[in-house]
Amino acid sequence: MGLTPARLRAGDLLRESALSTLRHPGRSLVTVVGTVLGAAAYVSTLGLGATMSGQVSSVFDARRATEVIVQPEDAGLDPSWSANAGERLARLTGVVRAGSRVAVGERPLRRTLDASTTGAAVPVIGADADALRVMGPALTSGRLFDRFHDERRVPVVLLSAPVAAQLAVTRVGVAVFIGDAAYTVIGIYGDVARREEAMAAAIVPHALGERLVTDGTAARDVLIETAPGAAQVVGRQAPLAVRPEAAGDLRAIAPPDPRTLRREIEGDLTRSTLVLSLIALVIGTISIGNAATAAIAVRAPEIGLRRALGARPRHVFVQLVTETSLLGAAGGAAGALLGVLVVSVVALANAWTPSIDVRAALVACAASTAAGLLAGLWPAARAVRIPPVQALQRGP
Repeated sequence: MGLTPARLRAGDLLRESALSTLRHPGRSLVTVVGTVLGAAAYVSTLGLGATMSGQVSSVFDARRATEVIVQPEDAGLDPSWSANAGERLARLTGVVRAGSRVAVGERPLRRTLDASTTGAAVPVIGADADALRVMGPALTSGRLFDRFHDERRVPVVLLSAPVAAQLAVTRVGVAVFIGDAAYTVIGIYGDVARREEAMAAAIVPHALGERLVTDGTAARDVLIETAPGAAQVVGRQAPLAVRPEAAGDLRAIAPPDPRTLRREIEGDLTRSTLVLSLIALVIGTISIGNAATAAIAVRAPEIGLRRALGARPRHVFVQLVTETSLLGAAGGAAGALLGVLVVSVVALANAWTPSIDVRAALVACAASTAAGLLAGLWPAARAVRIPPVQALQRGP
């Protein structure tokens, strides 16, 4: 016949698809909102997760991360287990200091010896000098007691600011009564670095705390301050160092490793990101598919004319799928840029170092493009089934 079969060159395909997409920019923008949100959610959440996980070591409470507590497995264990525990633990590599405590329980505190005077039931903690420094009271007035007070059983007491206010104690040097014994207020503290329970308590030297124990309900432990990064190792070694003959009688409580915490944060954020991004991409896919389906009715005369001029069904199919794929790709690129912007703004606002993975942006673009391609398959398949004559008859 001498007729050359119609061909659709790649350049013509891309040009026609781009012109068709840009012909109605407002409609195209509304169509790709879902893919924009999906890509932005994926990139920004992964970027923020990586950025925040990089801050875990610095933001993670450094004092709590260097604290280990040794406690008996059985509350009825002989109290002698904690004797000289601090000296034994001090020999371990990574231990800064360690000391013994005894939680006496609530005791009545009064400003006078008169039992009829209104006092307050206050938890009393006995702590040796090293345990006191591990707790780290931040003094507002006075001073901390030391080994001299503990060894000589000097009756002194440290009051937290709430307890001092409850007893109307405004300065150091005054006496308060714990039971029938007078204690000189040596210091008042407004905060503690470790062991928040001390904020509602009165602290006395360890030897005097043991003297205040009247039953077997007192809880004893050993507080350990470690060098950064040594808490896990010290926690494994501490029971054996304190009680080598029966290490199983004790348990050590150490904070989680910041690296483990970082991995947990990253895992949780990644799972949340994938779910949110998948939902947004599904919405975007449906949006593009609906828009493409609606466009077929409007473009039916155009499709019929192309067919009448020799365009093959596969040409129409490929062009429509390419258009939806371009919409998805544009939405993915816009979303990736939006995600990068969100990560940068949040990081700069918090004085962090932003961590942006280029691969995440590429994955978001690829996923959005794939979503656009899938969205166009069904509308394109419907379009090629329209007979050319019928399509031309739909024209104005």
